[in-house]
Amino acid sequence: MPRRGSLYPATGCKLGASLLALELGRSGAPAEYVTGFYSAAPGEEHRWVEVDGLLLDPTRDQFHRDPFAERYEGQYERTDAKAASEMEDEATLHLRFHWSANRRAQDAIREAATRYRLDLVPIEQPLWPFEEVCP
Repeated sequence: MPRRGSLYPATGCKLGASLLALELGRSGAPAEYVTGFYSAAPGEEHRWVEVDGLLLDPTRDQFHRDPFAERYEGQYERTDAKAASEMEDEATLHLRFHWSANRRAQDAIREAATRYRLDLVPIEQPLWPFEEVCP
């Protein structure tokens, strides 16, 4: 269960993988943001990062697996991928969703946006038309 005010609720794999891919891509690594399935949760889409065949799953611990283990016991099935160069918009979108959905995490979102050099203006825009009226 996510911590109260956590930046990584149930959709954390999308945000975590997009930020990792963004950072790796900016450093020059040929990273890809990958969509697919993990055998520990076969009915749910999952996101991770791949760099030259190396699989990096920043939210793997949700499957009760050690994220720092050298081998993954489960099977990853890749269905789609995006280049790391496309991750700025993707990460901004996920942060925007979290901004609207979890007001307690807004300080953490500002901090993440600053760390990853993302523009806060689109992140702080309401996703829903009545969001500014309703608390």
